[in-house]
Amino acid sequence: MPLKNRKKCASVAIVGLGLLGSSLGKALKNKGYRRLGWTRKKALRKKAVSEDIVDECPDSLNDILARSDITVLCLPIPQIIAYAISRAAFFKKGSVVTDIGSVKEIICRTLVPELKKYGVEFIGSHPMAGTEKSGMDAAFRELYDSASVFITPDDNAPPKAVAAIKKLWESINTRTVRISPKEHDLLVASSSHLPHIVSMALTHAVLGCEDKTRKMRYAACAGGFKDTSRISSSSPLMWREIIQHNRRPVLNAMRDFEKRLKNIREHIEAENYDALQQKFALGKKLRDDWIKSGKA
Repeated sequence: MPLKNRKKCASVAIVGLGLLGSSLGKALKNKGYRRLGWTRKKALRKKAVSEDIVDECPDSLNDILARSDITVLCLPIPQIIAYAISRAAFFKKGSVVTDIGSVKEIICRTLVPELKKYGVEFIGSHPMAGTEKSGMDAAFRELYDSASVFITPDDNAPPKAVAAIKKLWESINTRTVRISPKEHDLLVASSSHLPHIVSMALTHAVLGCEDKTRKMRYAACAGGFKDTSRISSSSPLMWREIIQHNRRPVLNAMRDFEKRLKNIREHIEAENYDALQQKFALGKKLRDDWIKSGKA
């Protein structure tokens, strides 16, 4: 095909090349985008190119922001906000910026008006994907396969900008769901943030004991504890920041959980094992239905 007839690839900047950013870079290979990456450490910038995580990873962040049609901020929540504000003047005019943050209302409320001053649209994103691991070495191409991705535009977001972010995520085999930032934060407080708190509390309850008892419990901990405690190995700082920025919805989710746990304890105290069995049966049905839905 003559060079002049080739359609120009859109350029995507991936800022932050940890687990999520590097996995995104790998997944976007051969998807019709020019992959530009940036991370603070020079050694990791070289590694990102040598391992084909991105096509380019220059030293200058401002350089790739100025050249990118879409920028994805794959950073912790405070850094998403700080980087976008401090670099607002360097984003390509007419480009679209998105993120992977687990909380959306504070990010969208801050960045939508701030970037619009510079002719740049911000459309929030949250891919429901990840593992308890972190860093470039933990990344893998299939991380986002079949994952849900929430897209959280404000009411005045240009359809073209929303469509660009939707196309990006769907190009790597995800299911996009449009939702408001507020609805998103209420939803994930129960479905994501609460399970991390429960997993952490369970780990404390089982292993937060004196050394001799803990060693015995190591021997008694099998698959059930391993499965339910897995996400306790996630980054403590990351989860502090997530809970801090979604405090009220998380507290409401915790109160609801505490009521349910209290009710179960009361059944056991009352030796009402029929009621307890019904709780187990309902829990099994609810989880089985979720698995059968194809969205697990």
